[in-house]
Amino acid sequence: MIKKISVEYCFIYSIDSVVSNFFFIDKKNIQRNNFRLNRDESHHLINVMRLRVNSKIWLTDGDGTSYLGFIDSFDNRIVSGQILESYKNKNELNHYIHLGLPIIKNSRIKIAVEKSVECGVKEITPLSLDRSVKSNLSIKRLNSICQSAGKQSMRSVFPKLNPVSSLPDWYNSDAINIVCLIESDKNLSDFKNEIFKANNKKKKIFILVGPEGDFSDEEKEFIYDRKFLKVNLGNTILRTETSIISILSVLNELMTRYE
Repeated sequence: MIKKISVEYCFIYSIDSVVSNFFFIDKKNIQRNNFRLNRDESHHLINVMRLRVNSKIWLTDGDGTSYLGFIDSFDNRIVSGQILESYKNKNELNHYIHLGLPIIKNSRIKIAVEKSVECGVKEITPLSLDRSVKSNLSIKRLNSICQSAGKQSMRSVFPKLNPVSSLPDWYNSDAINIVCLIESDKNLSDFKNEIFKANNKKKKIFILVGPEGDFSDEEKEFIYDRKFLKVNLGNTILRTETSIISILSVLNELMTRYE
């Protein structure tokens, strides 16, 4: 008797298993095609990544240039080597995204910053909105997260992280301003012509996501008065960090088809 066997496959994807050999290099530490990592990056390369002399690695100065390098030595536990090739704006988007990030709980804002960097954002401004969480935000800590996420996603540019701002101060009339609003009946693709036209004119794309608890009536009035492009991400209520990942992913997919 032959029995029919049902087999289910379960694939487990671990982010921790995808670790790039990408390290920060201060431009001052590159001399005549020779490089020298700082102590923190050297420690990570030797003790965490467990790379060896004669290994090839990727480096970024966080300011637009990536380098293919070759390790020569671990002199006094400091990694040094040679620059083999250099590349401008490797793995960078052609469009410029500036994220208006409402202040939310510390554990969640860290996720929001990390994922927005991985999605290619070039500038982030934390926003103090009417329903933002009141907390002591560490810009220094968020900058560190920006660098770690930039290296993980092998970016050439570490995003600019601005001081906390208000919505009116963050708003840019010269940019194309997009806001996530559940009450909208439009999605991002409905505005593709406006977005593509703005991109042709080299305009920046400003993305605004609300805090948990939504925008206040006054903030919505500001959004409507300034004629933001109002997009809906679906019928379910998303957390702020989930909304950020969602709209950036859709926007990048849209721009990839266009560019």
